[in-house]
Amino acid sequence: MTFNTWTDVLEIQNLVARYCLTTDNADAEGFMRCWVEPAEFGGYDSGAFGRMDTWQALYEFEQHHVGPGGMANGKRHQVLNLHIEPVSATEAHVTHDMIVLEVADQPRIIATGRYDKSVVVKTAAGWRFKRRTLAVDTGFFKLFPQAHA
Repeated sequence: MTFNTWTDVLEIQNLVARYCLTTDNADAEGFMRCWVEPAEFGGYDSGAFGRMDTWQALYEFEQHHVGPGGMANGKRHQVLNLHIEPVSATEAHVTHDMIVLEVADQPRIIATGRYDKSVVVKTAAGWRFKRRTLAVDTGFFKLFPQAHA
């Protein structure tokens, strides 16, 4: 099995888009289908929202995040500077910048950050995230000082 440049790149790009769209659409179950199975989960680390070491912890976080009163409500997540680096036929590292827009209230940018070298793996169900690390840019903490850096 080899990394098929066009097919695999398009599938990984769609995975990243689906990750954002499921959050924007308050679809926690769809969001979790972007991830590997619980036994393979490698973790999600975010300075702003904490570290989730298990698939279940991430699922519970996402349910709250997109649920009533969650910080993702009324937001739109945009991806920029997407870079896919094949590691093997079944693994790649994905780096991209993220812009979060407020769209339900007064439209504006409310946060920026970078996912650096997210690990994606090719599974029987397609490409899935195994591990992600988000570095939220410091300006977010000026808008939301209650968030932990």
